[in-house]
Amino acid sequence: MKKRWNNESGRMNLLLGILLLIAVVIVVLVNALTASLSERFLLSADLTANASYDLGTDTREVLDQLTEDVELYVLATKGNFTGNPYLVQMRTLLEKYPKYSRHISLQFIDYMKDPTFAEHYPDLTLSAGDVLVAGPEAVKQITLANMFTYTYDAEGNLTISGSRTEEAVTSAIVSSVTSDPVYVGILTGSAVSEDRQNLESILASNNFRVGEVDLVTGRLEEYEVLILLSPMQDLSEDVLERFDQFLYNQGEYGRTLLYAASAQQPPLANLGVFLREWGISVDDGAVFETDENYAYGYQPYYPFADYTDETFRDLLKDPSRKVLLPISRPLSLVFEFKDNKTVTTLLSFSPASGVRPSDAGENFTADQATVKGPIPAAVMSTLMVSGAQRYSNVIAVSSAGAFSDNLMSNPSIANAEYWTSMLNRITEREDAVSIEAKSLAGSQLTITTGAARAWSVILCIVIPLLVLVTGIVVYLKRRYQ
Repeated sequence: MKKRWNNESGRMNLLLGILLLIAVVIVVLVNALTASLSERFLLSADLTANASYDLGTDTREVLDQLTEDVELYVLATKGNFTGNPYLVQMRTLLEKYPKYSRHISLQFIDYMKDPTFAEHYPDLTLSAGDVLVAGPEAVKQITLANMFTYTYDAEGNLTISGSRTEEAVTSAIVSSVTSDPVYVGILTGSAVSEDRQNLESILASNNFRVGEVDLVTGRLEEYEVLILLSPMQDLSEDVLERFDQFLYNQGEYGRTLLYAASAQQPPLANLGVFLREWGISVDDGAVFETDENYAYGYQPYYPFADYTDETFRDLLKDPSRKVLLPISRPLSLVFEFKDNKTVTTLLSFSPASGVRPSDAGENFTADQATVKGPIPAAVMSTLMVSGAQRYSNVIAVSSAGAFSDNLMSNPSIANAEYWTSMLNRITEREDAVSIEAKSLAGSQLTITTGAARAWSVILCIVIPLLVLVTGIVVYLKRRYQ
């Protein structure tokens, strides 16, 4: 009997051992299959609030429409993308591209140990961490520094504020398969604003070819769009004649000059005459806001603007976000139509806005303002000549600060998206891509003065009173039961 029991027990142990072995083999095979499939297909979900570790809808549409092969080369090993959360995010996003399109391939290359790789790109200065996007039309190089947006902390140190990996790589993919890019020139000279690094990076990431061009000696004709940011010195008549020739474009038109002013500029007589010929007047003073719902953080000279024209507003993903224009000059229309030029107000300050004259005293109050809202904040003058297939534009914006690094990298306001979408539409781009930076710190709270005051009342008065009343009611109920 005992021997029979031992035989049955042995068989059971053997069977359990075989089942355990089979289970282990199945687990190993499933893990191997999952690892293999995850190299090519999406087997994970991004549950972060703003999908920071996944590609957005615009990128997926670009990848869905790809018909030509594009190769992504990362000049680093996978082990280099650890520790810092933005590096981890960068690697995660890069690995998503081949999973969304069979036309995308991705390789991590330690090019320092592979000298033959650099020989394929003799015209490029390669550095560790760079990403090369090689398509049939062009090879785009994205430096590691251009994968992020930056801001200064309270101590004045430059810190990463967001990731531009997706916008940079997606736009480079589009550029690598596009044979007719749009060139944007950032004008230099006459002491123009230098606060434009993020503007240049965002334009480049949205598939514009961006370069700096001198007002006096540069080849303006090589660009389709010129951007002039608050020069502190007046322009000569020769430079303004160059602008006329640029906009005329030998009768082909199709050119745009974007000028951004600042309340800190001195009088610029020659430039003022040029703009008035296009129906735009940049007036004296600084715009202030008295409506708390249009002022940024208790700062009356940091006003938001309304979308007066729907053309560019309708291009925004979230039109409830507004454009912030700090330290603005007031604009006005000289005419609405004249000499084939049509002048349109794009953005306006609220009816509660006003203008503080440049010669106002320290005791100036809002009631003393003689110019009151609504006041144009951005104006576009379009020259449409009969028989011409294209048209030229002069755009005036009241604030060069609207293009500053801090505002162009702030995802809570519409500055970056509005300006890039506007240029996409004006240049009639069919390959337009507008992707914003992603922050791992969550969305910044850009709040108006009115909203800040309302929340202060709620948090400091209403909620404490409710807690106090509730406590008194509970105490009295227990006391007299």
